[in-house]
This record gives sequence, C-alpha cells and structure tokens, in this order.
Amino acid sequence: MKFQAVLFDLDNTLTHREQSINVFSRHLFEVYQADLTITDQAKITEIIHYIDHGGYPILERLTHKSIAASVAQALIEQLEWSTKPSLETLTQFWFEQFAQSAVAMQGALPLLEHLKAENYKLAVVSNGQHASRLNILKKMGFADYFDEIISSEKIGVAKPKAEIFSQSCSLLGVKPSQSLFVGDHPINDFQGAKAAGLQALLLDGFHDNTVENEHKISTLSEILKHLN
Repeated sequence: MKFQAVLFDLDNTLTHREQSINVFSRHLFEVYQADLTITDQAKITEIIHYIDHGGYPILERLTHKSIAASVAQALIEQLEWSTKPSLETLTQFWFEQFAQSAVAMQGALPLLEHLKAENYKLAVVSNGQHASRLNILKKMGFADYFDEIISSEKIGVAKPKAEIFSQSCSLLGVKPSQSLFVGDHPINDFQGAKAAGLQALLLDGFHDNTVENEHKISTLSEILKHLN
C-alpha cells in the first residue's frame, strides 16, 4: 500500500539536539559572560548535556519538573558567578532562547520540500510543551510544511502510548496503515508507532537498539526509498 502520510518525531529527527544545545550554550555564555569567572563555554555545555541527556533526562539528575529549571539550577550551583542570576531568570532564558538555537537535521528541509510537492500529509508528533514544539519548527522555517503539529501536551497523552499516534492519524484523515512514522527512539518512536498500526523507521545513531536493519535509516534522505 502506498503511504499517504509521513509523521516525524522532532528532537534528533528534524532537529539535532546535541548541536542545538551547543548553540544555546554559546549564546548563554555570550549573554552572561560579564557575570561569570570562567573563560569559555565548555563547562556550560557539559552541564547542560549532563542534565538534558539527549532530551531523555535521567530522573535522578532532575532537581525540578522541567529540564529548563533543572538546567538552570545546575548552572547556578556549578558555575563560578560574580553575580548570580535567579533560578526564574535562567529558566525563562531557556524557554525563550532554546528554540532560537535549534539546528536542523541534515537533509530535513529538502526532504520536507519533496514530500510536500508529492502531496503527502505531514505531521510532527513530539513529547513536550506545545509552544516550544511550535517555536522550534517556526525558527527552522519548517512549520508551514506540516498539516498537523502534535504535542503530548496538546493531545494529553505521550509517546510511546498508541493513542497519540492513532489520534495523529485521525487528525490527518488517514489510516494508521497508510502512515509512516520516523523517529530516533526505539521505544517511544519505533515501537510506539508500530503498536498503533503505523509503519515505522528508526533514524539510527542516537540510542542503543535492537531494531532490524531493514527498518533503520542513517540519513533522512533514505526515507524516500521506503515510501512506495
């Protein structure tokens, strides 16, 4: 059966999370450099990567409900400040600036252009706050390519639960069996989508997995050979 829709995860699928954090770290260092005694951004980057853990934080490393506040707390405690910002200030800095630091995954834009030209229904299905998902996509210039932008906050259920995938297909007006899901996480993305009746591809290289090679891709452009 020919696919009618292609659905994407966001982090480490359409965006490169590690590279985005590196850009964010550089910006934070530039903004707060006068208040810091460190001379480069390496420590900032190290702290953020440790807390963020590729967008899948380890519970024991979180000091607050959000990654943003947990990162802010760690930066305040672990950096040497001449003048310390407040937790609220640094948390808000993340919410305002992280989306602006987003780095697109290589090949994402030409792929979306091609799929749109071929009249595929397109959606993003991502865990997280809806506003942050939308802001990241807008910053990269991707938002207008999608028929639906779906977040766990908006739907009220998170991946890997089947409901978020089935509801996404319903919003697109397609059957799960007519839909292909692409993501980087073997459980949240690949297994979750398969359990909901979608076909799925795993963008390899970000998590350990046992997914069969026939369902793995190493670049976004490889999606095209799976569409017919």
